[in-house]
Amino acid sequence: MLRNQDVFVVGAGVNGLSTAIRALEAGFTVTIFAAVFPAIDPCSIQAASFWAGANHISFGETGSLMEELEKETLEVYLELVKKDPEVPVMTRPHFRFLESADHPSLSRREHMANFYSDFRVLDASELPEGMAVGETNLTVCVDVPRYLPYLLERFFALGGYAFRTKTPLASLSSLLTNQRPQLEQISADGSSDPTRVPVFDPAAIINCTGLGARLLEDVLDTAVHPIRGETLIIRAPWVNPSITFHFANGDVSYLIPRQSGDVVVGGTFQVGDTHAENRPETVQGIKERIVRAYPEILPEDKRAARDVRDLDVVAECVGLRPARTGSVRLESGVLDVDGKKVLVVHNYGHGGGGYQSSWGSARRAVELLRTELASTA
Repeated sequence: MLRNQDVFVVGAGVNGLSTAIRALEAGFTVTIFAAVFPAIDPCSIQAASFWAGANHISFGETGSLMEELEKETLEVYLELVKKDPEVPVMTRPHFRFLESADHPSLSRREHMANFYSDFRVLDASELPEGMAVGETNLTVCVDVPRYLPYLLERFFALGGYAFRTKTPLASLSSLLTNQRPQLEQISADGSSDPTRVPVFDPAAIINCTGLGARLLEDVLDTAVHPIRGETLIIRAPWVNPSITFHFANGDVSYLIPRQSGDVVVGGTFQVGDTHAENRPETVQGIKERIVRAYPEILPEDKRAARDVRDLDVVAECVGLRPARTGSVRLESGVLDVDGKKVLVVHNYGHGGGGYQSSWGSARRAVELLRTELASTA
């Protein structure tokens, strides 16, 4: 038995919460530290977990680490849907339509056919107007504004603790020194809950900081970069499938339904862009593309006109996907804290694939944690 079962998780997005839950289930005492808790805080550009449209469409290459993480995560989602009626995740058909018969993304077909057992190519009679090629498979759609609170509640129910860092975290190591940021313990609803004073001597730290990994003094990962995305939240409870449209000019539109009846509509991938506000021309483009390709997102009596003014837009959102050149970072290392060696496990860099790889990443991070701690016990 390991003497010290305390683990700190830094970051409270979907990967931080999923990893913290798996660590609790493995028998560790877990404390989360984060500046932002997307489950309970207002939506912000830094909290990409919350504004995201989350479904499961494999990004990984065949045989890659990301593919393994995605497969395991899909299995977990499907099991949750089957066993937990409260989980804000639902299965839906996903359709991918391409305007051009020689679109570059067709190179993904073999991978998708191998990944999804029910994958099939659509007949010409099943294609919407203007589309040359279509494919379909079963996916899961995550209602993000409900799912993150669901994870946080599950974390607290398992006995976890959470602290908001009220001043900037300079480094992972600083949590263990008198240079640590000002902290406020929080409860499941975000209120202050000063019931526990943590002992700042953990067995390990798990780094789920996403874009923050660029700035932490003892990480400084220059491979981490933002991919900006704008989304619209549209009220359209009659929309059932998840759909991605690939246009001949390279533009993309996607729509992802949520249990709430809202639909996330997007399709922008702006590498390195950190502009925090919606750009009117981008918003207009998102509206025009989705109405042209999928007029069914409009109320039935408004579809013939295909007028973007008839969209019931609930919110316009901007977020930064925490991407990493090369691959996700899932590996262990050692921090030197005033001469003491402390295990660190890194779990970040998922880009736009955070939800669809979260449970696989969490299991692997905790597996690394247990293996490394056992080797030094």
